[in-house]
Amino acid sequence: MKGMDFTELAKNSLKHTDELIHEFGPRLAGTKQCQKVGEKLGQILSEFCDESSVEDIEIHPESFSFYIKFLPLMYAVGSLFFYLRSNWIIVPLIGMIFGIFMMISIFGFYKHFFDRFFPKKIGKNVYGCIEPSKDVHQQVILSGHHDSAREIRILASRFQKFYAPAIFIPYFFFLYAIIIFIIAISGQFNIVSSTFITICNIISLPFMIVYIFMLSSKGTPGAGDNLIASVMVIELGKKLASLKHSNDLYLNHTRVILASFDAEEAGLRGAAAFMETHYKKWQKIPTYHLNFDSLYNVDQFHILTHDINGTIPLSQEMVDDVIKIATKHGISFSKFSMTFGGGGTDAAESARKGIAATTILAMPTDIVREGLVYHTRNDTVDSIESEVIEGCLNIAWDFLWLKEKQIES
Repeated sequence: MKGMDFTELAKNSLKHTDELIHEFGPRLAGTKQCQKVGEKLGQILSEFCDESSVEDIEIHPESFSFYIKFLPLMYAVGSLFFYLRSNWIIVPLIGMIFGIFMMISIFGFYKHFFDRFFPKKIGKNVYGCIEPSKDVHQQVILSGHHDSAREIRILASRFQKFYAPAIFIPYFFFLYAIIIFIIAISGQFNIVSSTFITICNIISLPFMIVYIFMLSSKGTPGAGDNLIASVMVIELGKKLASLKHSNDLYLNHTRVILASFDAEEAGLRGAAAFMETHYKKWQKIPTYHLNFDSLYNVDQFHILTHDINGTIPLSQEMVDDVIKIATKHGISFSKFSMTFGGGGTDAAESARKGIAATTILAMPTDIVREGLVYHTRNDTVDSIESEVIEGCLNIAWDFLWLKEKQIES
């Protein structure tokens, strides 16, 4: 569109992202570094938005990954009692059943029930509103998240293509252990001498070790996942606000909300808190949430149709609109339903509240993948192709104008 230099906006976004990473480093949810980045982004938004806010939220980051250590521990304790032929095996048996239930609740469906049992920390959600020139008839949320992930050790190693087996195979052994523990406690401890069980236990050992030590305590730089998205939408908003007195380039009836969520890597807790706080007010008019996450490769653009391990349907209308816009710019998009084990994105929390939402990704989504920097110490701006950010800016801008034309017609 006339007057918009998306190439320059993309370069500015990458430069600003790099500066923030060098200034604040990794940003695990609840840490001072993450809080400071949120405050910094909030300050920038306050300089050009009609309304802006930095909102403190209560989060419990440790709850989201507790089961990763708990399940192998119960497996090990249970195996010890199994070979000791002790009826105390019932304790780790109950623990394993509980751990699997916890995993399904926390990671499978991103529920918050167990949060209350873990230490409380403070996160920072930030947002800014740019009002249209006339009455508000609808609004569009553009978002990213500014917290970064803990490094996944296997993804940071030469064995990253085995990531999927490393996270799924242990559950075969967890279920196998539950069965043999139940058999043993029912009076059949003689199965201890079974050759098959001995072989299974030996094979399980490396998988348990990899699983329990999968997550590092160190945070990643989190450039592509996902600070660049937060910075990018702020840069676009700043440009939009500067055009406020330009009749041909300014929105008449569409409010734009620029949001950067905290604690996405701790189970979408920031987006959940944000929507819980605001959705009743925002549901009064049509609202659309276009989220961006994991932006790396221009030949790997995907648009989400289902979120949170494929359990949350997203807006098909928005998916179709984004694909049409992308096609106009010569960008190829693939529809993608989040596979089980893939996790979720912040768009899911909007969809849960009945708000039309989807997420744009730009990274490989195959089960077997190599060359990833996602969730590793190599997630720096050098790993982000500038064309990806330029494409996202084009799509976000055209999406705003598409919705504006629809409301005017």
